[in-house]
Formats: sequence, C-alpha cells, structure tokens
Amino acid sequence: MSSVFAIAGVFSFFFFVVAVVFYVLKSIALQTLAAKRGIENPWLGWIPIADLYIMGLLVKEMDVFGYHLDNLGLWCPVIFVGGGILVNLPILGALICVALLVFSALFAYKLFEIYTSQAVLYTVLSILLCLFPVFLFIIRNNDPIGSTPQGLQPPRPY
Repeated sequence: MSSVFAIAGVFSFFFFVVAVVFYVLKSIALQTLAAKRGIENPWLGWIPIADLYIMGLLVKEMDVFGYHLDNLGLWCPVIFVGGGILVNLPILGALICVALLVFSALFAYKLFEIYTSQAVLYTVLSILLCLFPVFLFIIRNNDPIGSTPQGLQPPRPY
C-alpha cells in the first residue's frame, strides 16, 4: 500500500515540476513578446488572468465565425474567466466548454500566425500535447510576420 502512495507522490511531484516549468516558459515568453511590441507593463505576463490581457494585446483583434472581436486585451480575460465559471452550469456548461475550447484553438492559431509561418503545426501540437507554453517560448524572439525590425529598411528591388 505504501508503494502506491510513493508512486502517486512521484507522479504528483513530476506534474507539479512540469506545471511550474510551463508557467515560467509562458511568462518569460509573454513578457518578452510584450516588451518587443512596446506594450506597457510587460511584467503582467507573470500574473494569472493579467497574462490573458497581455495575450489579447498581442493579438489585438480576430474574426470568430463572422464576428469581429477587437480590443482582445479586454475580452480575453472576460471570455476565459467567465467561460471557466460558466462551464459549471448544468447542460449549458457543456456547450460553453466546447465554445471555449474552439475559441482557445482559434486564439492560439491567431497568436502563432502573427509570429511564425508554422501556425497550424504549433496550434495542433498545442492542443494535442498541451505544449502551448513551449511554442510560445520558441516564438518569443520573433518579430511579427510582415514587419521590419526598427531601423532597418526593406531591400529595394533593382
């Protein structure tokens, strides 16, 4: 019986360490991306719920099934926190859960699309393997696609 508790303790410790590592990777990535974009108070990437605000500011706006959402810095915390609370409703909670999962996938795709040409791969692996913080950390030093670094001019055609 004690070996079962020991194994459970090892697994619990392992998942705790993985959770802390993912939290640190996500926070470093959000702070770096926000600082590079000139977002005020990039350290908010370290604070739960405020990190949703930072992610929303990074994406700015997106279309969801024909509806245009702008000012995602405000809407992301409301959608994710509000949705997280409402999933506890009987019957309707299941629909809200599905809607929240779909919005999360679309939001992750849009965020990755801004910073990498491999947005589909990163989004699929983020969903299937829960690697969103890892891929966010990988793209942390990327400039938004389609922008030129400050001070550099695009090459002129001859």
